[in-house]
Amino acid sequence: MATSAYSFKNVQATLDGQTVIGFFDQGEVISVARNADKGSMLIGADGSSLFSVSTDEAARITIRLKHTSPTHRMLIEKLKRQQARGGSARGFPLDIIDTSSGEGGNAEQCFIQSAPAASNGNEATVREWVLVTGKWADLVPYGAE
Repeated sequence: MATSAYSFKNVQATLDGQTVIGFFDQGEVISVARNADKGSMLIGADGSSLFSVSTDEAARITIRLKHTSPTHRMLIEKLKRQQARGGSARGFPLDIIDTSSGEGGNAEQCFIQSAPAASNGNEATVREWVLVTGKWADLVPYGAE
């Protein structure tokens, strides 16, 4: 069995065509959580079963950045435009890939669900952005070595 390695240096993300830089390195840096399970099982009174495949492709993407990150600034600008336009806000694309494993995914239309709280103290604090999309497409990881 071959030994493999992981490094966040192999993770690349682009947001609206710009490379995401200035990640806050404390635990999870980027996380993608699906909106719903992939499906649900229904068991009848007679014991028969039926599996319903979910059509929900939505996801919630959390990105943790430093306050000095150019991506943090870009998201602040996008939030201002999103709030100014109200119901006519435009989504933006997001792509994430671990180049060593091929894991990741993408969305063509992301929106900002929540912005980070502003906090200042003796140490730098994370700026946590939560994006949402109605359609997240997972990439198929590379095969085993």
